[in-house]
Amino acid sequence: MGKITTHFANKVPALSYTEKHVLYFIDAHLPEAKGMALTTLAKEVNVSTTSVIRMCQKLGFDGFSEFKYALKELGEETRREVTDSSISRFHKDLESTLSNLDEKDINRICRRMKEADRVVIIAVGLSKMFGEYFSKLLMQVNKPSMYIYESHMIDLFSNKVTKGDYIIFISSSGETKTLVETADKMTHQYVYTAAITNNINSTLTTLVDDSISTQVERAEYGGYDLTARSPLVLLVDLIFESYIKLIIEE
Repeated sequence: MGKITTHFANKVPALSYTEKHVLYFIDAHLPEAKGMALTTLAKEVNVSTTSVIRMCQKLGFDGFSEFKYALKELGEETRREVTDSSISRFHKDLESTLSNLDEKDINRICRRMKEADRVVIIAVGLSKMFGEYFSKLLMQVNKPSMYIYESHMIDLFSNKVTKGDYIIFISSSGETKTLVETADKMTHQYVYTAAITNNINSTLTTLVDDSISTQVERAEYGGYDLTARSPLVLLVDLIFESYIKLIIEE
C-alpha cells in the first residue's frame, strides 16, 4: 500500500470498486494527481466526477476541494525519523531559519502593520497560541489589533473586513483549510495580507501579499509528529522587535 492508501486504510473497505480505483490511481500518481482539477482527474481515471466526489465524502471530506487541500499536505509531508540529539536538531532548525531570513520581508510586514488602521491575526489549532501571543505583544504598544481563532468567527470576519485592515495568518503547515479559504477570499478585498508559516512552499504563502517562513525539518519519533513549532515564535518576536524599532525611529 502507498502513502495515501495507508493513510485512509480504515476507510478503504467502505469504498466501491470504482472509488477504490480512483484512490489507487491517486496513490500511484500523487505528484500529478494533487494538482489535477476534478474533471481532469475523472477523465484520467475514466470515471464520472460524481464517483470522485463520492470517494472524497466517504473519506471524510465535504468534497473534492477539501480533499485536495489534505492531499497536498499529505503529499508534501515527509518526516525524518529522529535519530540524533534533540538539541542538535533544534539548533540546526534555528540556524537554518535565521540564515535564510530576508530582513526586507520582515521590514515590509512591519511597514504594513504601521500603516494599517488595525492588525487582524488569524490562527487556529495548535497555532492559535502564537496568534494570541502576537496579539498581546501589539496590545502593549497600543496598536489596534484583534485575534481570531474560531472558524465561525473567521467566516463572519471575512464579510466584514475593512480597507484599513492588515490580515496576518499564522499556520505551521500553511495548508489549513479555513485559513486557505479565507486568504483566497481576501484576494478579492482591498486589503493587504501576510502569512507566518513553517512551510515556504505552502498554498497559504501563494495567496498572500507578504510572507515569512521558518526552515525546519519535518520530524517524527515513534509515529508522533515532532516537527518544531517554536521557530514560529521566533518569527513573531523578530517581527515585533523590528516593528518597535520602526515606530520609535520614525
